[in-house]
Amino acid sequence: MAAKKFIEMQQKEVVNHTVQFVSYNLMDAVDKIRYISMMAHGIPEKRRKKIAFETKTSIEFLDSNGRTTSRLVSIACRPPRGKPGDVVLDECAIYGSAKSRIIYTAALPSITRGGSIIIGSTPLGTSGIFHEIYTNKKDYPDYRRYTIPWWHSTALCKEIDKAREAGVRNMDTDERVRRWGKKILKQEFAALDMESFRQEFECTFLDGSESYISLDLIYANTPGKREGDRSIALDHDGMGEDENEHLEIKVFKTADELLADAYRPEKHGHLLYMGYDVARRRDAAVIFIIGVLPNGKKVSVAHIEMINRTFEYQRDQVRKIMRSGLPVVRCCIDQGGLGEDTTETLQREFSTTRIEGVMFNTESKAELAMGIREGLEKREFLLQDDGRFHRQIHSIKRIPTSGYAFRYDSERDEMGHADSFWAWALANYAIPRSSATERKGFYRQYREKRTGTVSTPKSAVAEPVERERPKGKSLRRALREMGLK
Repeated sequence: MAAKKFIEMQQKEVVNHTVQFVSYNLMDAVDKIRYISMMAHGIPEKRRKKIAFETKTSIEFLDSNGRTTSRLVSIACRPPRGKPGDVVLDECAIYGSAKSRIIYTAALPSITRGGSIIIGSTPLGTSGIFHEIYTNKKDYPDYRRYTIPWWHSTALCKEIDKAREAGVRNMDTDERVRRWGKKILKQEFAALDMESFRQEFECTFLDGSESYISLDLIYANTPGKREGDRSIALDHDGMGEDENEHLEIKVFKTADELLADAYRPEKHGHLLYMGYDVARRRDAAVIFIIGVLPNGKKVSVAHIEMINRTFEYQRDQVRKIMRSGLPVVRCCIDQGGLGEDTTETLQREFSTTRIEGVMFNTESKAELAMGIREGLEKREFLLQDDGRFHRQIHSIKRIPTSGYAFRYDSERDEMGHADSFWAWALANYAIPRSSATERKGFYRQYREKRTGTVSTPKSAVAEPVERERPKGKSLRRALREMGLK
């Protein structure tokens, strides 16, 4: 949008005109003017207006009448007031739901004397003014709406015309990436979970009110509930009425059960990984153990719930398991709040190599939840057929927040606060990831967006019909005359 507005401003008919860009942070605001300045200085002055004044956040051009100037102003995530003209709200959804409404409301008076407003953003949830305008054509009829998914980009899609003719838009995401994505896109697809990829590259609005993990996805990783499991069981010799016993995963409910000579490496995995969600009174404390089988499958081994048990009792259960001779490689513990002392105590006893503390916050819980979702999508897990546990997994919601982030959590109910889910996610986090499967894409993009060190991805754009826009040369003709096209 910065380039488009710069080109428009070079037309002779445009005089005494202001364009305000609102960015999601200061660095991005500065980068817009720096980009425009580089464009301007790269064009011979006889083909553009003369630069009259320039700072880090604004640039002014002397109009063709020689008396007035037109300017481009870039501000960081605050209401654009007092300057009539055009307004561009960049990455509007990332401002946050409340702040985006305040900024949008302040922007409207600026365009009443012949300006226009452009709102562009990567989708972020189904709340906020950007989603409302983009999806509600009845209440916002003056806007023109565009989406720019990856298959419209020559940098990401090979043979765009052929992809369009083949119906790329109507394909499943994995199919169109496989068939039409360039190497860099396939790398991003492998690094991101499906929903993050669809949001970042396919302009998809994700509903935070819905469960992050569907029951179908859970059942696809639960022997006995997977499609075709029962027919396989009925064909097995000698199963009779107990055929599901040969399919369903049985987990140990206490540490004593696990240690009673019941562990079998070929059945439970040669290496074990533990997660421990610490609690005392309000929620259940949970120890969850995953075993990794030779084929890479992650099988549930133990699911130990401790309700209203003392911290010392809980620590003793961990000690029993860690000292039993079982091949427990690592235990990850919720270190925040109540888990601080427990983590430090167990680290002194078993070293920081075997006991790892994880501070629960927005980013760490996002990584835990996304690791689970990614594993389920790849059918990595073998879960126990436990309806209560499945409901906890299904209760996790993906809730958009300000600052280009999501919060992953569930509402507290009679079953607690998804304690078993988080213990399971911690156990999964304890399993080392190979460089080929390590998730880097989401958090790299997350940090880059927070710091403004990367250009924004292809995004959805909502643009209204401009009011009383000065008639002049077409954008294509203006580009050609300035030697840019």
